[in-house]
Amino acid sequence: MRLSANAFIRLVLAVAVPVGGGAREAAAQSAPARSWTLTASFAALRTGGMAGVAYGPELGLRRDFGPRWGVELRASLPVLDTERFADDCAAAIDLGPTLTFASARTELGLSAGATAFLVSEHGELVDGGIGGFVGGHATHWLSRGVGIVAGASVRVSGGGNAYPGLSAGLAVRF
Repeated sequence: MRLSANAFIRLVLAVAVPVGGGAREAAAQSAPARSWTLTASFAALRTGGMAGVAYGPELGLRRDFGPRWGVELRASLPVLDTERFADDCAAAIDLGPTLTFASARTELGLSAGATAFLVSEHGELVDGGIGGFVGGHATHWLSRGVGIVAGASVRVSGGGNAYPGLSAGLAVRF
């Protein structure tokens, strides 16, 4: 049996359209890329004050723009120190680009940028103002969206004082 040109075109379209549509539907059913990461950690920050180390929560929000690059906003609130709990208040707010190397279960990242120190009158940070930071993190993903994270950073104030810090907590991708 011989097909005419019109019959052949109709046969090709009859096969190609459902196959192409199935590929589009399959892509739509696959999981979307998760480009946001929220971290909640407990941080220790070397302050240079009388107590030397302050402790407190640290929250971070990162937006990824592609597989490697992103930008992160992080707030460190080391309000508890080793000698006094009442009048101490300090915060460091970091904003900068991130470079991330990820596999299915592990993520390693580097970041650098600007930091703002907010210090109360009796706060443990020696000086406040604007400075810079450099940081790194390692995340082990326990599932598609939840993992554990550990990080280290060094913040440098406008006065030239360095404040190293460590943190550990949970990460959520969405």
